[in-house]
Amino acid sequence: MSISKLFVKVFNEDIFEHLDQDNSDLEDDLEGANCSTVPDSRAPKISELSVTKQMAIVRNWLDDKFQQIQTDSNEEIRKLYIETEARIGPDLAIFDVDYTTTVRVSTDRLTLRSQGSFNTVRANCCVYGGRWMYEIQLHTKGVMQIGWSSGNCSFNENSGVGDTSYSYGYDGSKQQVWHISTRKYGDKWQIGDIIGVTIDVDREIIEFYRNGRSMGIAFEKIQKGPGITFFPSISLGYTQGVQANFGNRPFVYPLVGYQPLMARPILKLRRANLLMDYLINLAGIFSHYNAQTRSSTQMAGEVRVSTKKTVYCIFATLLIERFTNGVFDPYIIEDVLLARIASMTTLSAEKENPHSVLNGLLSLFWNFMEDDEIKFVLRKMVNALLATYTHTVQGMDYSKHRHVLNVLHCLCLHEQTRKYLLDSKLFKKHCLAFFLYISPLEFYIMEELLPDHMAWTEGIDGPKDKYANVVEKVRKSTESLYAAEKDFLNTLMINSDGNAETPSTRKLFLNKMRRYVMDLSMEQRPFHAFFFMQSSIQHPLDSSVALAFVSILIDQVRSLFKDELPSHIMEVGIDYFLDGTFDYMHFDRVGGVLSHLRKVHRGDIDAYLGAERTQAIYDEDHNSVRVSEVDTTLYLLGENINNVAVVGHTQGANNSTFTHFLNPRMPQNPDTAPGNSSMESSVCELLDICVLFYYSAGHKYIVKIASVRDEIAMLNEVLKETKYYREDIERKLLTLEQHANVCMNDNHQHIMSELRTKFSQRQNVFATRSISLARKQVWLRAVALNTHRRSLLIWLMERILRSLTSASGSGPLFAFVPEIYINTTPILLDTVMDFSHHDMRAQFDIGDAECGINAAAEFLAMHSADSRIVLASCKDSLLQALGTLTCHKSGVRALERSSKRAQTALVRALLRPYENRAWGQSNWLLLRFWLGEGFAFKDARQPSVWQGGSQPLHHGLCRSRSRNETHTGLLHNVAPANPSKHFQRLIGTKLYEDEPLATTFLNSVLSQLNWAFSEFILLLQEIQNTAQRQENTLFEPKQLKICSMCFELTVSLMRCLEMIITVAPDVVGDESRGNSDLILNRICQLISQVLSRVTVPPGCFQFVVDMCSADLNAVTHFPIISAALGILMALLRNEVEHDITPQKVTRISRAFLTDPSFQFATLEFALGEVRTPLLEQKEIPRGNFDPSSRPHIDPLTNDVRVPHLNNSKRIRADPPIIKFALIDYPTHVSLEEIEDVRHLIENLRIKQALLSDITLPSEDSLCPICCAKPITAVFTPCKHQSCSDCIMQHMMNSKLCFYCKTTIQTIETLDGTLIYSNEEAIQPTLTDCV
Repeated sequence: MSISKLFVKVFNEDIFEHLDQDNSDLEDDLEGANCSTVPDSRAPKISELSVTKQMAIVRNWLDDKFQQIQTDSNEEIRKLYIETEARIGPDLAIFDVDYTTTVRVSTDRLTLRSQGSFNTVRANCCVYGGRWMYEIQLHTKGVMQIGWSSGNCSFNENSGVGDTSYSYGYDGSKQQVWHISTRKYGDKWQIGDIIGVTIDVDREIIEFYRNGRSMGIAFEKIQKGPGITFFPSISLGYTQGVQANFGNRPFVYPLVGYQPLMARPILKLRRANLLMDYLINLAGIFSHYNAQTRSSTQMAGEVRVSTKKTVYCIFATLLIERFTNGVFDPYIIEDVLLARIASMTTLSAEKENPHSVLNGLLSLFWNFMEDDEIKFVLRKMVNALLATYTHTVQGMDYSKHRHVLNVLHCLCLHEQTRKYLLDSKLFKKHCLAFFLYISPLEFYIMEELLPDHMAWTEGIDGPKDKYANVVEKVRKSTESLYAAEKDFLNTLMINSDGNAETPSTRKLFLNKMRRYVMDLSMEQRPFHAFFFMQSSIQHPLDSSVALAFVSILIDQVRSLFKDELPSHIMEVGIDYFLDGTFDYMHFDRVGGVLSHLRKVHRGDIDAYLGAERTQAIYDEDHNSVRVSEVDTTLYLLGENINNVAVVGHTQGANNSTFTHFLNPRMPQNPDTAPGNSSMESSVCELLDICVLFYYSAGHKYIVKIASVRDEIAMLNEVLKETKYYREDIERKLLTLEQHANVCMNDNHQHIMSELRTKFSQRQNVFATRSISLARKQVWLRAVALNTHRRSLLIWLMERILRSLTSASGSGPLFAFVPEIYINTTPILLDTVMDFSHHDMRAQFDIGDAECGINAAAEFLAMHSADSRIVLASCKDSLLQALGTLTCHKSGVRALERSSKRAQTALVRALLRPYENRAWGQSNWLLLRFWLGEGFAFKDARQPSVWQGGSQPLHHGLCRSRSRNETHTGLLHNVAPANPSKHFQRLIGTKLYEDEPLATTFLNSVLSQLNWAFSEFILLLQEIQNTAQRQENTLFEPKQLKICSMCFELTVSLMRCLEMIITVAPDVVGDESRGNSDLILNRICQLISQVLSRVTVPPGCFQFVVDMCSADLNAVTHFPIISAALGILMALLRNEVEHDITPQKVTRISRAFLTDPSFQFATLEFALGEVRTPLLEQKEIPRGNFDPSSRPHIDPLTNDVRVPHLNNSKRIRADPPIIKFALIDYPTHVSLEEIEDVRHLIENLRIKQALLSDITLPSEDSLCPICCAKPITAVFTPCKHQSCSDCIMQHMMNSKLCFYCKTTIQTIETLDGTLIYSNEEAIQPTLTDCV
């Protein structure tokens, strides 16, 4: 058989046609030739030669071809050698990393990431003449100094490239060049930039290029001479990373006349190009055979092996044998293999033809190369594609990125290649995440798109329509790339390629994706630095990349639901949380730890899943490795804890990560099970992964996006204010000029001109910053968080709430829901209701999310105090989510539209006693329903002092969130008032209907208020004493923070009292209700004590206010005085409004006026006009709010505590510096409210006159507890005495005597009437007597 025709098809030549070779020589060279003793005088024909002999001819011909290429290349190689004579060092140029440094280095020694403060690394080669260059691709954009240094330079953590006399560096983050001194130079670099570093030793200049564009000559007249050589060098700040190219692969931006530090492999390139021609021909033939084989198999059902195919396989062996000699060079992979693949086909053609040439070429590689060889080549190809894809965008053209992604997509259309890349490459170093991320436009492009005159914000007031057109233009420029990303991700969702031996692509993707997200989530856990160190992630995922990744995943899962499960409810069912289908590793369940829940709810799981399925789950748990059986200290002490190469440490064989040991059900080497995934479970699992991903990393960038909007809003207010005052002054000056009696001289004109200049400068500074942020927001509006991504996040929130609601219907099994489902809810609510809006508004339009908001309101109200939710983080998340709802008018209305059952559950949860729970947060929620209704309680922000009552110009929304990227902390948000009359009525009704609940709740509020105010006053006294003992005192920030917190708690609790008294006045005013007298007296004491401590005479409160400390800026007169007046107005409103000329003293007025701490001067202080003389300080009884009167008793528990020694002298108060009057706060207090205070004071004066016949008790007959009321009760058996109110209040918390701690059996009045009996204490006494 002649292989001539087959040879021509592959090699495009016919070497057998003109073959003229000696037969004897041929026989000597052929293996297995006939050994006949009779020579054949006739030369054999090609058709008569065996295939083996013909293949030997082919092998020799290939060797001759290679030899000819070498001969033809010798001259070019010789010239290249001459041009590189001034280079010293090994042929392979890499970084020469010192093993004492803390630098992570890749296996090829070209990629660096610093783990130290400032690490410097040099290459292993240097130059002393000629023109040279290398390229650096930036993985980060922080502090780095890139350039050249001599071998004599010595670097440390304080000095890097450019800090010594023989080194020269460029830092694009600071836009400076360094050579001992520094100067301004170049552009500000960005992630993905290619920095070209050149040196012309002969001309003595160094120049830097950014993305192929010269930034000018950086250094001239560099020092050179004998002994001076120049090494490529780089200094990296902490966590900074780069990838170098010394000529190891083709330059992205080669420069004419400059040589790479590593010579171009000319011979390898020519041989590889020749072999690629042959391999592509061969791949086309194999693809044709495969297509024919498939059709014939379908028709005949049998596959026949042909001789021709065998010949082609031998050709393939010969070619691959030679191809592998050079294909492992990265230069060959990029310049030959990848370039040929990119040019040979298109994505549409690959999709239409499953037996394409590229598919055949990849199959040829997989069949004829060793597994390690083809895997290495594929990894290098993907690395090269990723480097190109992440390169900075040039202009607005994303076609290059789209082409790169299409090449990767074409590779992944090959099944075996796709599965390998998923299993071993795409989830390493965030590779897939970067391929699904669209890099933003460069700043200079944004400047061209949006000149200064076209920028728009409300402050600079540019053309809004043109600004919107620019946003739309940017959005459209990225549409095609996003479609390509979505198409690529859809290929990774193929679920029909699984078999009995290998899993489907989708199953493999889900397994790897879950592990990837779990590793990212390590940062969310306690001691996250330790956990993150143990994960397989080398460095955190950038927040913008994470948001893009999770958004496209949500888009994909939404499409899968529509296409594959159109009739299925879009939720994650409770079954997946019970049977272990989805592994949550270190995340707990809302009801606690999974192992405990399975023990407790065995019967419930049996009833829901069935006994057989339940038993299988428990059997699997028993056979798994337990966490307690693993000694994790071995992994803390080992050298391989990071599972990554760290310079200075060796790598062991054990490559397990700590994630495994946190999960008892996870096998040691988790392999994906073979076969296809269930359609329903796979789509639900992808939805579950989206929830995990958003909670772990996806939401962080959204908080940063909102911060840009908030800064723009703040600048808008400043610009509007500047414009207003500028126009106001110019108007007044103009009026002054026009006045006939005023003569404006040159000095006046100069002053006016200077004023106008100052205002213009101020306006220009803020306008410049606004324009810069407006350009940044173009990308945020168009791509990063556009309308489409907002709709995806709304959809995700609705699916989470649907899954939670469905799981709640399963009864006690709701406890198995993973914590992330509840913890993600407040984060998503923040995003949907607030952060995803790019223009600041007091109330946002959320019509597109109305269904989701209503579902959130229903679920949160119903489960606000659900006993099945045990985890503290989940309880906190529920309160955070409710806080988000109540911060927005639409959220409050959604709560009002929720079911009656849900509203009742919410009210009851909020009115639980303030003990053993996070009462500060629930109290804040109560106040959200009240804000806007109370006295001087129209805004939660601190008011500004506007002396003289002048109105401020603007009253914009102020936000003060906690942006730590883990949660948004909306319970500290200063949001606009959205009072709810509906919930106020519900709260009032509940307090009227349930008297024990009302009494318990009010007493708990008063007890917590007692504690908060007492601690606040103690802290104020400590601050005052410390400040007056020594000058220039520095206070502990923690102490000041606690002081401010106690003050805020005091004010919020007082506002809560105001609301309760207003919505349910009879709880206090109706004397027929039990304990109403006790509660009323406690409230009156509270008001008197608070006012006496914060008003007159000046004391520690006034002293701290006068300090004007930034850490105590919340501690001012207005919040606490207005809250106290609000309680008074709520108590006495009916009397003030309807009893203009009172003839008798009511019960409430009597309780307030007879309190010994009450003084009219404290009320007059609020009006800024103290007219009533004060009593002497020693004559004012302090009552139970004065810590000095009962230092041995804890105000919260009434337990005895050790008194603190206080040797400080009593200091006489200085006159106040900052004065107070309600009229100075017109933004918060109306004139009508101020008049109400005046009427209140007048009304109380009249009633005080009616009490003139009442004589005050002597000091000896006063209750020793409160020092305010006469003794009326005696305790047995100890016979101690007090007033009945004090002891009854004490008995609510403790059954022990206030003084001697003896158990109280009975309490009697002075006339012997029994008012209390402790049956539990009396019964043992009777038993002892018997």
